[in-house]
Amino acid sequence: MGTTGWLIAILIALFLLGQFAFLYRSKGMQGRPAPDFAALLSAQQDPQAKFILYFFSPRCSMCQQISTTLESLQSEQDNVLFIDVGQQPEMAKKFRVMGTPTLIRVEKGLIKQVMMGAKDEDTVRGFVTH
Repeated sequence: MGTTGWLIAILIALFLLGQFAFLYRSKGMQGRPAPDFAALLSAQQDPQAKFILYFFSPRCSMCQQISTTLESLQSEQDNVLFIDVGQQPEMAKKFRVMGTPTLIRVEKGLIKQVMMGAKDEDTVRGFVTH
């Protein structure tokens, strides 16, 4: 294998390592206490209830489909919180969000599940209603 082949192999390995680190860091939050997000709640919402935190960016093309699905669910579910990472970078940092779209299910103050990346409508609906 020539120099170009080795360079390509190294770049692919670095890319895969980065993807693994991204996944590991976010998934590692599961089962841990959720950082404080009370500032996002209305006075009527109980912080110990189930919430779906949706981290997105308006310029994220993968976020558009998920946003549409979640907006349609808001009439049925009042527990979905939309968090624009550009407007609230500190909240994204608290939850170790490294990319958008990211959905985090919080129940009774614990992070129960993290879902990253573009997903189909059925998967998103299942995540929210589970």
